[in-house]
Amino acid sequence: MSEIPKTEVRGVDGESIVCDGITVSKFRHHGKDEAARNPVSTFRELQIKEKTSLFGKPRSPRQFAVLLVMSSIMSLTVDEAGKAAMEAMVDGFRR
Repeated sequence: MSEIPKTEVRGVDGESIVCDGITVSKFRHHGKDEAARNPVSTFRELQIKEKTSLFGKPRSPRQFAVLLVMSSIMSLTVDEAGKAAMEAMVDGFRR
């Protein structure tokens, strides 16, 4: 397995998901409260869905609901840059 780069993906509401190369952690309250920590080896699936308004139109600016399924399920709401960063993080898991 190749080395996984250290990455942090920040959500729009003060939450973040951090990969240190060995584990993936979910933090709340701008990094003050660690909610979950899982080994990278438990990665199962990544789901990303665009959030829409009440009438089904895309939000402006665009937002995405991310579910990272590992030993536990971690969720995060991100913007377009966060979506790309999360996809890059998961690509590191899959290598």
